[in-house]
Amino acid sequence: MTITEERIAEADGGAIRRGRSTDPTIRQRWLRNRVLVGAGVVVIIGAVIYAFGAGTPGGNLDPRSYTGGGSHALSALLEQRGVHVETATDVASAEQLAVSGTTLVVVFPQYLSSDELAAVASTHADVVVVGAELDEIQGLGLPVADELGDGDTLREPNCSLAAATVAGSAQLKGDGYSLSDGLSGGQGCYPDGDGFALVTLETSGHRVTLLSDGTPFMNSALAKQGNAALSLGLLDAHPDVVWLVPPQIAPVSGGTQSVTSLLPSRLKLAFLQLIIAVVVIALWRGRRLGRLVPEELPVVVRQAETVRGRSRLYRRSQSLGTAGNALREGTRDRLGHRLGLGPRPQRAALVQAIAARTQQPAAQVEALLYGAVPADDAALVTLARALTALEKEVLRT
Repeated sequence: MTITEERIAEADGGAIRRGRSTDPTIRQRWLRNRVLVGAGVVVIIGAVIYAFGAGTPGGNLDPRSYTGGGSHALSALLEQRGVHVETATDVASAEQLAVSGTTLVVVFPQYLSSDELAAVASTHADVVVVGAELDEIQGLGLPVADELGDGDTLREPNCSLAAATVAGSAQLKGDGYSLSDGLSGGQGCYPDGDGFALVTLETSGHRVTLLSDGTPFMNSALAKQGNAALSLGLLDAHPDVVWLVPPQIAPVSGGTQSVTSLLPSRLKLAFLQLIIAVVVIALWRGRRLGRLVPEELPVVVRQAETVRGRSRLYRRSQSLGTAGNALREGTRDRLGHRLGLGPRPQRAALVQAIAARTQQPAAQVEALLYGAVPADDAALVTLARALTALEKEVLRT
């Protein structure tokens, strides 16, 4: 309790002194808490900046992304081999860059319209499409069928394509593809049931490669099996790679979506950071109202009175076991310190030390220090006297 300008009587009833509040002033609070306030401001500013465009750009299969699902590691390997990687986020820009003698990589083709897919198919560059399904295959105008494949598996190439034979086994999942009968210049690799996880064919004067899954391109999987060799073999045929990463906005289709699913992931993370900051500040400021003010007790209670009060409570509640344990525990602690065994000594060590010091049987000492609960008040008094006598005997010897 805070006492301001209030007269407090001394315990002995003597002099009277005037108290004064010890609550800190506004200046003192600012000087003491300026570091925490500054840290909170930095967290809030950082969250806002991150929410509106700061941090590493890109998401899954994006050559600018350093996350596990990104493809920056593959982009760096291509740059080391002298292959320049240019990222485009719309088909118009990619179409201008994808000239003859370049490789156009298209990820998430399901986010492209039919006209955009037709524009991709009409480029003169070699095209690598990742994750295309039946609608995208038809939009590209390819004589390839979409086959139902198994789950995530480690597959062998089983074909003569140089990139696949050099890579060997690779991690691929998703639906497979099958080539139309009688198609020349096309072949499938990494068979999966009736289809292939990788299909390449010559059409309209350029090569088109369909890859059912982008796992080999990801940062987290690039170093596994032959993923890196397969990825480099598919993309380093030309000195320039145009990587088309369309904005990942869910296409309009059947079903409904929640509002939170439409929010950018970085904005969700910013909200989470703000919530954490608010919780930390609430815990910091809500621990108590102001400083504790020292106040002298109006009455000083002697230790003996406290002991008598507790004893009366034990007697009224007939807690003979609790009282006996308290007596024994106190004696054991004191004897443990006296014999150099420390507080809460081991039972066997304490009994042996006391028996050796007092020349009493170990069983008798153990029964006294760890025996049964007293049956009545008389037995409790007898126990107390015996413990006192034992303690005096140890001190005497």
